[in-house]
Amino acid sequence: MQFELSLAGEDRASSRRMTTLHLMLAFVLCGLGAGCLALYWFTSVSPKFPTAYGPFAVFGICSLLAGSVIAAVSIFYKNWLMQGKRSILLRITEVAIIAGGGAIFFMAGQKIPATIFGIVAVMIALAIFWEARSPSAQSVTIDEAGITLPKGGLSKLIRWSEIETVLLRHDILSIELSGNRLIQRSITSTDTDPQSLEAFSTGLIRQYDKERAANAAW
Repeated sequence: MQFELSLAGEDRASSRRMTTLHLMLAFVLCGLGAGCLALYWFTSVSPKFPTAYGPFAVFGICSLLAGSVIAAVSIFYKNWLMQGKRSILLRITEVAIIAGGGAIFFMAGQKIPATIFGIVAVMIALAIFWEARSPSAQSVTIDEAGITLPKGGLSKLIRWSEIETVLLRHDILSIELSGNRLIQRSITSTDTDPQSLEAFSTGLIRQYDKERAANAAW
């Protein structure tokens, strides 16, 4: 037998995290764009450069526009952005822009900024991997193995030998663990019968009474 309970509020929290990451990068892109335009102006007036370095102007304008668009989408169209793979596709676009900036600085002989751009691109790529592997719907699974809870995009299994009580009341799942630890999660309305879930949990908790007592012994 297995019970699966959907957590309330997890999608909103995930949406907030993704939106915050997009906004942070949007501000970074706008700052980089302004900086590149300043560098373009500097190369146009400095006697060390025969002519203004055009790629700085191109990347500066593109970066400013991209940052403004990303910020607008993240704020005003975040629900649309969170649907399907749109957030991940936007991340890929962000990586392409940052990698392009790194290439421009590298061709200009500025290896330190190019390296920084490369590090940022790698960090965004890791964010893509994290978003892609995070489950879209967060839920608690209760079965013979124990209770599985989502934690930071991963899953944590709490075995019955650690659990003392399981209660489902008013859309609140309460899990009392040995050592006076308590875990509570809000769940969405469900057709799960609380009495059946609690009876199932109580039966497995009793099976592990001896092991739980042995682990708690001083």
